Amino acid sequence: MVPGKGGISGFIRRYTLVAFRMKKTLFAAGAVVLAMLISTPGHGQTFPKGTAVHYPPRNPVEQAAQTPTTLGGRKKALARVLGQIREFRLKTDPEYASLIGDKRYDAELTDYSVVAYEQWLARYNEFLLELAPIDTTGMTAKEQASKSKMMQWLMQQQQRAESKPWQEPVTADSGLPFELPELATELKFDSAKDYDDYIARLKKVPTAFQQITDDMTAGELDGRSYSPAMLAKVLAQVQAVDSQKPEASEFAAPLGHFPASVSKAEQARIQKAVLAAISKSVFPAYERFGRFVEGLMKTSQTKVHP
Repeated sequence: MVPGKGGISGFIRRYTLVAFRMKKTLFAAGAVVLAMLISTPGHGQTFPKGTAVHYPPRNPVEQAAQTPTTLGGRKKALARVLGQIREFRLKTDPEYASLIGDKRYDAELTDYSVVAYEQWLARYNEFLLELAPIDTTGMTAKEQASKSKMMQWLMQQQQRAESKPWQEPVTADSGLPFELPELATELKFDSAKDYDDYIARLKKVPTAFQQITDDMTAGELDGRSYSPAMLAKVLAQVQAVDSQKPEASEFAAPLGHFPASVSKAEQARIQKAVLAAISKSVFPAYERFGRFVEGLMKTSQTKVHP
């Protein structure tokens, strides 16, 4: 296992500190949350049963006082918060942004670190607190449904946080090792800049794999078990990718057809840079993660799994 910079002892210290901060964020305002839920009208939204909601330690009375009371003001407030949530989701899931045609984050990859997850969760806590007091009375059915669905989704993220989902970044058929090759075949390229962004993204693959390695190492420290059957499928995917030649891999798919706007000289430069990024960044990252998974498989075979 390769837990990252600072060795295993440094990793444990970092993980313990972040886990403590996350727990503090989740539970510090429990009494305030209950008061908020009781005092805030439902306005048509439904809440999933058994959902534990954790707001950040902010004053809900002050938050409610800042919420507009006129129909026009409330409509604008709802649109503003929903728009901010959408922008935040695109920024923190750059692969999804690329798939729907938003090219602003084409050079980025998702940050899978526990620190990023803590920040992500805290921001969604804030969105939840901003969204809750907005009264949708008099708004359209679509607006009311938009608030209701978003409230449920935000609350579900708080519920899921207690199980530390970031410690399970891969499954038998999903996660970074599976999604990266698929992404490469789905992207659309219209200019040389699109390819340069893609090259920059490929060079960030080692960091992303190190982050999910750290996440799973933290899971081991927490006593989490990883199914040998699941690990075997992940390893098979990793080895299938790593055994390819750079030019034959899915990561080279964007080189199969260049748009007319990219000159022959630029095409040659881009092809060389993409293949170099695949061979020097992507494949070594897969290989290192494969060794990590092999180590997990050895230890998991000695554990009892449900």
